[in-house]
Amino acid sequence: MIATAVCSAVLMTFTACPADDELGNSKQDSFNGKLTAKVENGASYEAQISKVWALYDAEVNSAGELRGRMLSTGDYVNGGFAIDLPDVSASFLMNIQTFFTSGLSIDAELDYSDPDTRLLDADFFGISSDDKYVDYFVYTTGGTKRTICLFVFAESDVTVKGGSVNVKLHRGWNRIYWTPSDKKVSSSAPGGMKWYLNSNIK
Repeated sequence: MIATAVCSAVLMTFTACPADDELGNSKQDSFNGKLTAKVENGASYEAQISKVWALYDAEVNSAGELRGRMLSTGDYVNGGFAIDLPDVSASFLMNIQTFFTSGLSIDAELDYSDPDTRLLDADFFGISSDDKYVDYFVYTTGGTKRTICLFVFAESDVTVKGGSVNVKLHRGWNRIYWTPSDKKVSSSAPGGMKWYLNSNIK
């Protein structure tokens, strides 16, 4: 979960897995924590960004300083990055009900197959060569009613259903797709997903 001084939002984290921009067109999604990303207009950011940090419990304060807990790092090269997300200790996870109701602002009544399951989500930050925060990356459809991909680690298999929510998580890393304007969350990837630097989402 990433927070700024003016708002809070959940955003968003290689084996033989195809690139994420290719997976955006599939109806069934799968993810094992090994990520590769080709960023739209990515080459133009190479002068500013040299590495990517995958963090959780992240915050950017009013002074533009980044704080958070490190999960993994990767180099930013050739207009993109690759990161291998690790297994996560249970002590760092949040309750699944808090994640959906507070983090994603879902107000529908939800049915959890295991309401005691805990999880977290990873965010991806562009970092300069001198370890300064530049901006964060988002895997999204863009547009005014954008869908955002969330990279979520779950401690056990669980399903969540109710309202416009239909999610199935397996133990380990998952991708789910959140449309804030419709309060919709799904395990199925929509078409048109691309990686953007946040300040340049169209």
